[in-house]
Amino acid sequence: MTLMQGLCAIIAREIGRRDLSLRHLCEAGAIRRRQGFRERLAAATLCSQEIDALVRYLEIDPVRVVIALEVFGDSESYFETLGLNLSNVCRALKGAAERHEAALDCAFEPMRPGLCAAIADRICQALVAHHARVEEARSAAL
Repeated sequence: MTLMQGLCAIIAREIGRRDLSLRHLCEAGAIRRRQGFRERLAAATLCSQEIDALVRYLEIDPVRVVIALEVFGDSESYFETLGLNLSNVCRALKGAAERHEAALDCAFEPMRPGLCAAIADRICQALVAHHARVEEARSAAL
């Protein structure tokens, strides 16, 4: 699956999830014309202006798109909570990098794959712990 095919699959699912008509999308300025739109979407042959307009209108998160398609290799991952959480972690990394800018603003060596894997494990452990706390709080509320 190409990036464009995956993005079009996400767009199609989001249009269906929201039950949006082509007329509505056209009136909202998200697509230029209704004729042949579904076929072009299914074939992933939309022009870049249509893709941009649809991504903006449907509020599709580009970071989640990349995580779903490039990390997990499937458009369905976009709609899973793990993809949302990982996109939030990526955005938080930007803030952390800005806070530690002085220390990071030097020529240091890239991290070894093993260290990257260890950091990824810690992030996943934190996500699992967070989920356990949320489930515990839900159970206590019942």
